[in-house]
Amino acid sequence: MMKSLRIAGLGILALAPVCGANAESAFAMGIKAGTTGLGVEAAIPLSDSWNLRGGLNGFSYGYDFEEEGIEYDGDLRLRSASIMADWHVFGGAFRVSAGAFLNGNELKGKAESGELEIGDNTYDAKLEASIDWRAFAPYLGIGWGNSVKGGRLTFSTDLGVMFTGSPTARLVGEERSGTVDLEEFKADLRREEANLNDELRDVKYYPVVTFGVSYRF
Repeated sequence: MMKSLRIAGLGILALAPVCGANAESAFAMGIKAGTTGLGVEAAIPLSDSWNLRGGLNGFSYGYDFEEEGIEYDGDLRLRSASIMADWHVFGGAFRVSAGAFLNGNELKGKAESGELEIGDNTYDAKLEASIDWRAFAPYLGIGWGNSVKGGRLTFSTDLGVMFTGSPTARLVGEERSGTVDLEEFKADLRREEANLNDELRDVKYYPVVTFGVSYRF
């Protein structure tokens, strides 16, 4: 996934000036921040009312969470590449955007607090959880800003939804007392994993809220 994101990002940034040269020598590049992390973005005009944008985003930060009564010390890793078409409905700054993300977002967590209720029993154990989403995520949203028209410097915002589908959770555990039936522990671990996936089943959408600034060349 990380290799695919790097290739996508290099392709987006490398093609921007070339495509821009074929579209009235106008293209823009910028930086942005929001729920997708920190990112860079390139835009080119396709017509008077349509632009094409591509971006690469990433960030990591601590995110503690609780699932199935277990508290995890978590780390949210945001990694994505995007491509989208902007329709500037009235030829101005307002836009309707549609496209897709190559989604490498992942949430990892550890629970090492001692007595943990796993499945149907309580164990002296530690757990490691990983939660990720499917790689391809369609996007739909609205925004404000047209970086390839107007002044050299443009501020913009995006409000939309990434359709990620239900995430997949995986659990790895270690029983520390050495006094329990390991097969029973493994069965409870799989039961806990199934319960976690069931709880996350309805988490199918990721909100996208970003703010950015671009420079037109």
